[in-house]
Amino acid sequence: MVVSAERERVNGMLTLITSLLFFAVGTVVLTSGIFTLQSNHKTPANRAFFALTAAIAIWSSGMAMSTTANDAATCEIFRRISAVGWSTVYAILLHFILIITGRAPSLRKWWFYLCLYLPAFFSVFAFAVPNPMNPFPYNLHQTAFGWTNTSQHNIWDWMFYAYYIGYALIGLLLLYRWGAKSSAPVTKKNSRIVRVSIIAALFLGTITDVVLSSVFSELPQMAPAIMLIPIISIYHVLQKDSFGITKGIDKKTSYMILFVSVLAYIILSALQVLLPEKSFAIASVVLDKSEIRGIFVQIQMFISIYLVLKGNRPGYIASLIINSISLVTAIGFLIRNKSTSSLPGIISYTGVLVIISLIRAYKEKNDDYIKRINTQTVREKFYSSVFKQAPVGIAIISGTEFTRNEEFDDLNINPAYERILCRTREELQNTDWTTITHPDDLATDLAYFDQFKKGKIDYYPREKRYIKPDGSVVWVDMLISRFASSNEKPGDHVCIITDITNRKNIEATLKYNSEHMLLTGLYNRGILEKTLESDALIPSSYKRALVSINLSAMHVLSLRYGNNYNQTLLRNIADSLKAYSNDKRVLFNTYEDRFVFYVKDYEDEKELTAFSERLLYTLSSYLYIHGIAVGIGILQIDKSTAHDTDELLTKLVNTSEIAAKNNGSGSNILFHSTELDIQITRENEIGQEIREIAEGIKIDRLYLHFQPILDVATNKVCKFEALARFDSEKHGFVPPLEFIPVAEKTNMLAPFGERIIILALRFLKKLKETGHDTIAVSINISIIQILENGFASRLLNMINDMHLNPENVEIELTESVFSIEREEINTVINELKAAGIKVLIDDFGTGYSSFARVSELDIDCLKIDKSFIDKLLVSKTEEAITGDIISMAHKLGHCVVAEGVEYEEQLSYLREHNCDMIQGYLISRPLDEDSALNLLKNNKK
Repeated sequence: MVVSAERERVNGMLTLITSLLFFAVGTVVLTSGIFTLQSNHKTPANRAFFALTAAIAIWSSGMAMSTTANDAATCEIFRRISAVGWSTVYAILLHFILIITGRAPSLRKWWFYLCLYLPAFFSVFAFAVPNPMNPFPYNLHQTAFGWTNTSQHNIWDWMFYAYYIGYALIGLLLLYRWGAKSSAPVTKKNSRIVRVSIIAALFLGTITDVVLSSVFSELPQMAPAIMLIPIISIYHVLQKDSFGITKGIDKKTSYMILFVSVLAYIILSALQVLLPEKSFAIASVVLDKSEIRGIFVQIQMFISIYLVLKGNRPGYIASLIINSISLVTAIGFLIRNKSTSSLPGIISYTGVLVIISLIRAYKEKNDDYIKRINTQTVREKFYSSVFKQAPVGIAIISGTEFTRNEEFDDLNINPAYERILCRTREELQNTDWTTITHPDDLATDLAYFDQFKKGKIDYYPREKRYIKPDGSVVWVDMLISRFASSNEKPGDHVCIITDITNRKNIEATLKYNSEHMLLTGLYNRGILEKTLESDALIPSSYKRALVSINLSAMHVLSLRYGNNYNQTLLRNIADSLKAYSNDKRVLFNTYEDRFVFYVKDYEDEKELTAFSERLLYTLSSYLYIHGIAVGIGILQIDKSTAHDTDELLTKLVNTSEIAAKNNGSGSNILFHSTELDIQITRENEIGQEIREIAEGIKIDRLYLHFQPILDVATNKVCKFEALARFDSEKHGFVPPLEFIPVAEKTNMLAPFGERIIILALRFLKKLKETGHDTIAVSINISIIQILENGFASRLLNMINDMHLNPENVEIELTESVFSIEREEINTVINELKAAGIKVLIDDFGTGYSSFARVSELDIDCLKIDKSFIDKLLVSKTEEAITGDIISMAHKLGHCVVAEGVEYEEQLSYLREHNCDMIQGYLISRPLDEDSALNLLKNNKK
């Protein structure tokens, strides 16, 4: 009997422990689900996780109650309740997996939900709902662990096995593919954690509830407790980053502390039920059943309070659940047994619920307060850090003095403010901003600040200058705004400054560059225009004039000596001209090679002329040695033209250009006049016609005459020089000395010259067709043409297209070719000579030409300028010079052509000194094409 009683007591303890374990599992799981749902109830993953924990809680609670049931019928009722949980848990688990793996869009279709939860519905129907198709779903028997069920392995059992194993495998496959496809390490890790936990639960659950329960029928089914494995894993991941779906759960909650505390609480509750009626003696203290129960209740209260304090919100939820269950149980015991023995417990549990609710409310308030304090501290640190690290200067100023208010501690003046002004905070606090403001900015600054103090404006921006301790200036972009403090004053303000010194320096540089010519440092045309426009608006009685110095001829120095030499010379000239500048004469550099004096309050034209002559004298010291022509144009400003700046400067430029061209006549100073306007108008009209000819419009206005060149030895015509003629529609015949410079000025010389080449080659083709295939044609080519890219190739293509012999083509270059770099011009000459074209130097003996320069160029022939031939009649000295020129040319391997031969005496001299060819009126004037052909015909006779 004693053994039997002892066994019953042990079995009762095992049954109770099993039941308590299930209760603890259900409580902890449900707590985690409720807390997760509370954290964000709108997130599908959180809702699915709560449903999963609720199903496990129903499963576990039903198992707990069925284990300790008084009879098989009661056990079956709780087993059916438990079946609602374990029948649905696998469908809910798969639902949760679909959400976290990104397959949620599929759930929007109603038929997908039907398919997903259909196996769970059949399982609930078979095992939870009494029905004739499965009237006896459970095979129950009493064991040492309470009531257990032995699987019958019928069709319903196998359907359930297929359902939970199939859903578990599908879930594992989805988790595996989710981790494999993702490149994020966190996702791969989360997939692995949940996958391993489900595999472990699936394996252990199958062993305990299927295999072992079939072999050892007395063993309890532990699947609800095993389901803690995936729940803990999922909750762990939710604590970390919620699968990247929603905000993470409270990371301070320990699942182990929660589980142990709940389990201890439930064990204490069970011990209260199992306490015997006898008293217990501990040392000399004797405790009866009610006292021990009171001790247990107090311990439970401490556990509840501990959960609230230690476990945060999950602990509070768990404490609320177990105390609520205990209170309901105690009230049920009171009603059923009609005994007041449970009344202290009811009061205690009620008090515990009140206490934990108050603690939780206080704790939330306290946490919120601490959070606000921490937030405020963080903000203060943040703002302090921003204040100290801000790249702009910030200072709190009261009136004109920098504040010393201790309320702001070290936030009165930030380091950037000190750095910009090069003054320490202490130095700034011992002065005021008016003493360090630049004097030129102070008046405006004080005017703005006065309006600010009077409340007329709430803020104002300014660009101003401060004086540094070393006396240098720092430019700042300043913003003044009101500052509200505990002892607010009208003048309290925040001053924010940004160092813009570099920007101001750049602006000053850009302004200087836009107003000056960088080469000379003089004001440019733009400033002259503004000055003229400004002065035109001011009534005045004194005279005004513009004196323009035209040095455009200096460009040849760039060709001869290089650009650096030319610019250095221009800079030196500008420095010399600055000496003439004063209050009445302001010097401007309107173009690189043109200067203008703006003269005010002069007497008359004589004063302007005298001033211009002094300028010419100064310029001659630089340019005479180079043979550079200087033109000075003078424009007196009258009331009729004062307001039209463009017209003034245009007339001035034209006047100075004409003055420069008049250098050959000895007149370098030219006043603008009406006659000059007429001349300029003529030039413009001629220029327009030249442009039309170059563009192929009315090309018959351009034609050629051909002057024969006689071979002295054979006394026969050997070639012709093609001479351009221009017949203007408005002005009639225009000489080459007039229209060629106009073509050059209007940048039409190259296309205009190409038109001349075509006409000359056509004449050469006529010579060939009429049997004069040994006669050559010489064509004048400008330096601009020959240096143009592709000139040689274009000329050769034109010769080839007309099937002409290049050896019958000659080009004449003016003596200005000697101002070009030798390598540059020789490259083109050599290409032409390689094709058979001969190269001649025209007007030899003038300007830049010399035998030293001739020897540098690979030419064929020299044409002696007419000025040497004219002097053969009057000067024997020149005879010797002309003879020497012929002799030297022959020694250099060049033939010689004498230009402008008009008398027999000249011809005799040239024949005597072995001149190769002559041309001039003695032979023939320039002829048109037909006359030239007739001349050749008569020459044969």
